[in-house]
Amino acid sequence: MEIKRIKYLVVPVFFSIAAFLSGGCATMQENSMLLSAHDVYTEIQNNPDIHKYAPMELADAREAFEKAQKGWETKQDPEEVSHLAYVAKQKALIAKETAAMKKAERKRESASKERSIVLLSARASEAEESLKQAEQARREAELARQEAKQAKIEALAEEEKAKKLEARIADLQAEQTQRGLVLTLGDVLFDTAKSDLKKGAYATIEKLSEFLEEYPERKVLIEGHTDSVGGDQYNLGLSINRAEAVRDALMEMGIDSARIRTKGYGKKFPVASNDTPAGRQRNRRVEIIISDEKGAIKERAR
Repeated sequence: MEIKRIKYLVVPVFFSIAAFLSGGCATMQENSMLLSAHDVYTEIQNNPDIHKYAPMELADAREAFEKAQKGWETKQDPEEVSHLAYVAKQKALIAKETAAMKKAERKRESASKERSIVLLSARASEAEESLKQAEQARREAELARQEAKQAKIEALAEEEKAKKLEARIADLQAEQTQRGLVLTLGDVLFDTAKSDLKKGAYATIEKLSEFLEEYPERKVLIEGHTDSVGGDQYNLGLSINRAEAVRDALMEMGIDSARIRTKGYGKKFPVASNDTPAGRQRNRRVEIIISDEKGAIKERAR
């Protein structure tokens, strides 16, 4: 009578699952772990011994398989569905092994029964260990996804930062050279043969001070240059004074003096011929070299 009752219990459940599998097996082909779990679960569902000797383990396996099935139907993350299917498969194997163990307990003698218990217990332990490893793998995969997400966020932030810097440089009208960014103040921003800044120079210097406030890691080297007209000492002194005038203007705008260096070169480094008025005017200039993000400025070649 007991066997018949179990048979009647098995048949409705089996056909219920068969109905699902007939409609879902094609889609499960896309998830090999879910298909594998289905095969193992179908096997234990059709086995009366498991209904008889391991009903609780079978119920656990059924619950786990239904959870994986639901995850697939609701289009959860494929890796999560695979993990749930893996758990279902392992629980089905535990149910199978448990049923075999309990059946053996009733048929074998004590010595043989103890040996089977030890062996099957070891298999169950292996299955449990597999579950632990699968859970650890899932956690590691999740951590890797989070790290990749954070890396993407940081990359976008760096890209935005680079675009912003590019816009600020364009606003300054600085030129990219081998020494770095160079902002040039022409002779027209100074009184003739003097180091006093004209009002027009302050607009450019104010933009530079705003840039330096926004990028506190940057420093500047201010170089004064003259044409060849006049004595060497006079030109050297004028170039120094003009560089220092720009420095003083930056300091008045709140820039720390520790971030500013000045140097006067007189007529030593012309950028045009001193034989024409236009060339001499180009040579009368102040160059402001902006450092890199580490505060480094490449020294001028002698």
